[in-house]
Order: sequence, then structure tokens, then C-alpha cells
Amino acid sequence: MTTYVEVAEALVTAGYLTEADLEAAADILADALIVEVAEEVEAEAMDDYSDQEDLIAEAEVWEAEDALEGDIEGAILDADILADAEIQKEIDEEVVLASEAVIAAAYLDAASALLAAELIDAVNLSPVAVLIADVWVSEEDID
Repeated sequence: MTTYVEVAEALVTAGYLTEADLEAAADILADALIVEVAEEVEAEAMDDYSDQEDLIAEAEVWEAEDALEGDIEGAILDADILADAEIQKEIDEEVVLASEAVIAAAYLDAASALLAAELIDAVNLSPVAVLIADVWVSEEDID
């Protein structure tokens, strides 16, 4: 997991912060970069989406088997499972999109906090937000 100091160091390396402002920037980021809850919600929704896809695949097989066996009630129940899983999958997609929007806003909020503290220039607000996002989401987080 990336630390606030590592994010601040990346901002220094990129020339957005001075070395003298590194500790202050890390402290500001610790207060302003609030993404953990949104990241957890997003991850849970993505996991549930995957589970729903698996359930849909299984329910399609169950439905076909029940139909072949003439089990109409079973086939109807399987169709209900399919419909419910499709609805949950759509909900999961919406949660992921909403979480991504919250996360993107958090990166901008963190950059705005650095701007409010006069540690970065206004012209660099967007690039700093992008760099914060790039550094915060490390390769180990993606794996």
C-alpha cells in the first residue's frame, strides 16, 4: 500500500512540490486523501459482480437441465435466479461507477487541499490530482 509520504515524494520528484514542503504535504494528504472506503466498496462490488456472473452461468445450466427433465417449476425458479443475478450485476456496475467517481473526486480534493495550503500552483491542480491517483494506485493494488 502506498503511503502519503510516497505520494508527496512523487510530487517533489515531478517538480510540483519543494523538498521543504514534503512533510507538510504528506500531513495534508493524510487528512485529505480519503479513498479507502470508496476503494473497499468498489472492490466488493467488483467481486460481487464476478460472483453474479458465475451464478448466471450456473443458473443457465440448471435451467436447461430442468427444462430437459420437464421440471417446469425448477426451470421457473432457475429463471428467477437468473433475473435476480442480472439485476444485482447491474447494481454492482452502478456501485463501481459511483465509487470511481468518489475516488476521482477524492484525488482532486487532495490536490485542492495542497493548493489551499499554497503548496502547489493553481495551474498544476489537475496534473497533481492525476499524479496522486497514479501513485496511490500502485501495481500491487491492481494485482
